Amino acid sequence: MDFIRSFIESYLPPNYSAHGHHVDNLIVWTHYLMFVLFVGWGIYFIYVIFKFRASNNEKASYEGVTSHYSTYVEGGVILFEAFLIFALALPKWQDLKLDIEKPIDIPIEQSVKDLRDTFLQDYDIEDDMSLFFPENEINKDKQVIHVIAQAFNYNVHYPGPDGKFGPRHLHLVNDGEGEYIGLDWNHPDSADDIVLLDELILEVGKPVLIYLTSKDVIHSFFLPEFRVKQDAIPGQRVAIFFTPEKTTKAFLEGLGSGEEFSLWDWLPDPQVIVYDEEVDDYVDLHLDFNNDGSLDNYAMERGEKLPETYGRDTFQLGCAQLCGSGHSTMNKGDMFIVTSEEYQQWYFGHMWAKSNADEEGDDDEWGDEDW
Repeated sequence: MDFIRSFIESYLPPNYSAHGHHVDNLIVWTHYLMFVLFVGWGIYFIYVIFKFRASNNEKASYEGVTSHYSTYVEGGVILFEAFLIFALALPKWQDLKLDIEKPIDIPIEQSVKDLRDTFLQDYDIEDDMSLFFPENEINKDKQVIHVIAQAFNYNVHYPGPDGKFGPRHLHLVNDGEGEYIGLDWNHPDSADDIVLLDELILEVGKPVLIYLTSKDVIHSFFLPEFRVKQDAIPGQRVAIFFTPEKTTKAFLEGLGSGEEFSLWDWLPDPQVIVYDEEVDDYVDLHLDFNNDGSLDNYAMERGEKLPETYGRDTFQLGCAQLCGSGHSTMNKGDMFIVTSEEYQQWYFGHMWAKSNADEEGDDDEWGDEDW
């Protein structure tokens, strides 16, 4: 019955997650059962038409069929459904939802430290990064991320190097000011957190644990290429666990456009305020953070440039729930799967920007008092 598997897989999106084949196998086995039932009941239907046709049964029989074959068939269907539940569905649910190993500390790669040092040295920047990258920086064997759904966006909350999520409070939510999740930025655990809107950055080959919830109505977090679909329910926190196995670069370049993939800037308008001795003043320095030879920044134009260059978007953060009249706009979030080096470049960039913003704020405060 390989033709059934081939037919079904031709309609499924490609699978780029470690657990995806288990989901596909469950779908295929369910269709095997449906195919057997379709053929069996089809044959029985034809048999009944001829067996009990009017020309062969002039007078109705009120005794009916006395055979127990149908009972045996029904028992077989029940046994097969039990097999699907107890042999396939429940064990895989256990693997993906419950049997999640506790993260272990792994040493920070020297390449990561070299990347940060090189960046600061290239631009002759003297930044104290100890606040955001202490010596005992947390580096786990998997990513832990919070996703808070709302109409019609996904808010993605990353912890900083301390491995702690800053607290979120309802009274701090202010959509008009861009405070969509009510994060308490004054709390020490929040100082190094990263909050993104409709953008999820993951490291290839590294397990990710997402805690999903919603701040308004029920949404359905949908990553079809990674076989993830989970309802986001207000007042509940649901765990999602998967491992991405293909980068966005490999995916888009595999479409055959002939264009080499580039993320086009990790940070929107990365800047740093430095003291220029020649002018005896602080200056606003724009940086080529991606080292692509250009100061142009396209971080805010990815949604336009990706389809123009490759013919489609990157992996999408979709919503499989009818959550309102603007539901279709929730399918425009982007998920980028990158290498460990690229992830560290992005992560370090945000930490560095936070450090710079903190120092810049201190300078402004000092200037006001001096004035």
